[in-house]
Amino acid sequence: MPRHPEKPSSAASAPARARSRNVRGEGEKLRSEILDAMLRLMGDEARMQPVPLSLREVAREAGITAPAIYRHFPDKQSLSRAAFALLFEELLGAMDRADAESATLPPGERLAALAHAYCRFAQGNTASFRIMFGASELVGSGPDEVGQRWRRAVARLAGTGMRLSQTPEEAALSVWSSVHGRILLGRPLSGDGPDDGVHDFIDALTRSLTTTDLRTA
Repeated sequence: MPRHPEKPSSAASAPARARSRNVRGEGEKLRSEILDAMLRLMGDEARMQPVPLSLREVAREAGITAPAIYRHFPDKQSLSRAAFALLFEELLGAMDRADAESATLPPGERLAALAHAYCRFAQGNTASFRIMFGASELVGSGPDEVGQRWRRAVARLAGTGMRLSQTPEEAALSVWSSVHGRILLGRPLSGDGPDDGVHDFIDALTRSLTTTDLRTA
């Protein structure tokens, strides 16, 4: 990919909307606007496969010329990495807040609170969530940090004296996979409701973990 795109050759290549020019010293503001445009595109499944086809499309969304992007991001991959970092920062923040707010609850309920926060983020960022864990070369340490939250929450079950039938690592992966898969599955075969029963599924799953599934006799 050339560092600077070709000059637009048609009206379709013109910026999508007019934008006032940033004054000197507002480069960081422009960088944020570019990232905001990228995140809007990532949230639109019709325009993502799984990232915008070109930086020119991002420029159109931001209302700037394409060369302006190169002052902040040398290529599409660096912009994509920055956007994924912001998404994971938001997800991790939501999980950490839920964990802190449930600090006085039993470990099983804290695990449920974490799972509900994970689910709410997914429901509020449907298109972005579907691609966040698939672009391994772009997502950096985000998935690993999410995994750490799940491991910590499941390890608390063992910390209360509950004996797990799996290692905390394996149990955390099982719980995470179950919640993540249920979110992506969408509406259950026999379920209905505004949230497709995902939150009910989380409550049932975490109750089972704290009663039988992860305990030995």
